[in-house]
Formats: sequence, structure tokens, C-alpha cells
Amino acid sequence: MNVLIVGAGAMGGLLGARLSRAATGLHLLDSDRRLVTAVRRAGLVVEELDGGRTRAEPAITDRIEEVPAPIDLVVVMVKAAATHGAVASVLGRCHEQTLFLTLQNGIGHGPAIAALVGDARLLLGTTAQGATLLEPGRIRHGGNGTTHIGCLASAAVADARRVVDLFNRAGLQAFFSERIEDRIWQKLLINIGINAVTALTAIPNGRVASQANARALAERAVAEALAVAERLGIQVGERVLERVLAVAEATGTNRSSMLQDLERKRATEIDAINGAIVRYGEDLGVPTPVNWTLTQLIKVIEHRQASEGDS
Repeated sequence: MNVLIVGAGAMGGLLGARLSRAATGLHLLDSDRRLVTAVRRAGLVVEELDGGRTRAEPAITDRIEEVPAPIDLVVVMVKAAATHGAVASVLGRCHEQTLFLTLQNGIGHGPAIAALVGDARLLLGTTAQGATLLEPGRIRHGGNGTTHIGCLASAAVADARRVVDLFNRAGLQAFFSERIEDRIWQKLLINIGINAVTALTAIPNGRVASQANARALAERAVAEALAVAERLGIQVGERVLERVLAVAEATGTNRSSMLQDLERKRATEIDAINGAIVRYGEDLGVPTPVNWTLTQLIKVIEHRQASEGDS
């Protein structure tokens, strides 16, 4: 299976390093020329959980024209706002059965991709892997976790199972999910509890569980999101807050993707995470004051950083 990972940051890079073990042809596509140069020069280095290091040498480029066609599977790992453009840019290298898998944080990516390729070629997923981009070409694996993959169209079930098998052969523990939208919301609730809180306070994930003030913010943000999920009929299971805190502890040294974005003065995925809860809350009449405040604070920082970059 020829695989293209679009977006080779922390998680995209980790997936690239792992999937290079199992895919017959794997390419990474990223717009960051520094990253492309670093990986071409020294490979993709992963600092593992046991303290060791592994090195992979996946093909990487910033030009889609350099990716051999046809591509069988596109794994979309770009930031939420870049989803439509990223998918549209690779279509010329795909065939009529090319699959598109999103493992992005937040919600709303599936419809954006399906608008371009249709439901039958769309796979949805979520992963509990943790990764931090230390510098271009060097990643710290911040925590192990399972990956769940599913689909909306019954015609795509066999394809989803094939991709699950690919992930397992690459050493990424993966499962097929018949209720993938519920799984995505379960991951969303974890992001709600961890990402904005850590980004605003510049703390690693583990402090959300161990520091009282951070934990209080996470608890209230998750409670609001739970109220929204219940109104939508999403089944997120029991002991949600316990799961959020368990993930925070399991990825304790990891710096959340939103924190990494702010540290690199990049736009975050706040609109697809806490901001999405606010929008749903407004439509459903569910109050979401903590998520609204977290969203506004992140946007203040984004605006300041963008203004500084323009000066």
C-alpha cells in the first residue's frame, strides 16, 4: 500500500516513522522546508519512551509533484484550517479508490474531506499516541495509546479494516470501530481537558492531573462539553473525567499540540476543539462559559503573535 502522510509535525512524523516499517511505499508531505531538509539529511529520529532512540528514513518532500502516483492511502495530519486545501492539493496523485484517513484533533474534518472525495473513500480515526516535536526531524514519543479507525459508509468497512491491519503491522495498536464518531468525541473530550489549559499555562500534560487549579479548569471545560455531547446523543461512556486525567498522567511529559503551536507561533486548532463546543452550545442552548473563555484567550495570543510576525 502506497501511503502519503500530509503534515509531518509531531504526530504526523511519529506515524511516518512507525508506518515506514509496514507500508510498501511511504512519503511525507510538509510545507516546512526546514523539516524536509532535516529529515532528508539525518532521517527522522524518535526519542522513545524507554530512553532509547530509533531512526527512520521515510521519503519526504514539500512538493506533491515529487510523490509517486498513484497513492492508495492519504493520512491527513495537518491543522484543521488547512484540511480542505491539503486534500485538494493531493487529488491529482490519487486514483478513484484512494482512501483518506483523518487522525486530526478536534471535530469537523470529516465533512471537509468528504466534500472533496465522498463518504465511501473517507476513513475517520482517533489516536491516543503522544508526541512532541523537539526540532525539525527529531520527535519525542510522549505516550503510548490505541488508535481507532472507522468509517461512515458501509462500503468502506473492508478498507477501514485493511488500514487497521497496516497500523498493527507497523506496531501501532489499532482497532476497527463501528461507532467511530463516539470515539472521536471521546478523544475530543480529552483534548478539551488538556490542550487549551496546557497551552495557556505552558505546562506539560501531567500537571493537568496533579495541579489543583489546572485540574479545576479541565473539569469545568469537560463538564460543559459533556452536556453538549449528551444533547447531541453522543455516547461517550462513563467516568469521562477520570479518563481525561488518566491520559494526562500517561502522557505526563508530553507538551500538548496546542502548546507546541503557540511556542512556534503557529495558529492552533482551538476552533475545532473548545471553539466547536462553544458553537454547538450556542445552537443547542447549552452554556459553555469556560470553553468560551479558553477559546478567547487562545485567540488573543494567536492575534498577538500574528501581529508581532507582521511587524
